[in-house]
Amino acid sequence: MVAMFIGECVNFPIQRNFVFRSKGNIWYQALWYLIAFCIITCIVNSVNCVWVAVAGLFVPDFIYNIGTTVLNGGISMVIFFFVNKIIFPEGKKQTA
Repeated sequence: MVAMFIGECVNFPIQRNFVFRSKGNIWYQALWYLIAFCIITCIVNSVNCVWVAVAGLFVPDFIYNIGTTVLNGGISMVIFFFVNKIIFPEGKKQTA
């Protein structure tokens, strides 16, 4: 969890400033980012618990490990993208 927290502390400014170029209230966005992180992590870990119970019995170890990685990383990435689109609305466009 410490590594995840540090990773999200690095990820937050990158997502806000470079990916979505948001100019919103940073404290409001940080609060919603933290809430989203907690909820998404709980959901993905719940799905992963079901995968671990079922896949551990029926699939080979290498598929089990790949599936775990895809579930944890892939699903989080997709969900976070859409959540971040809401949390980090694009800043006002500047005309040259």
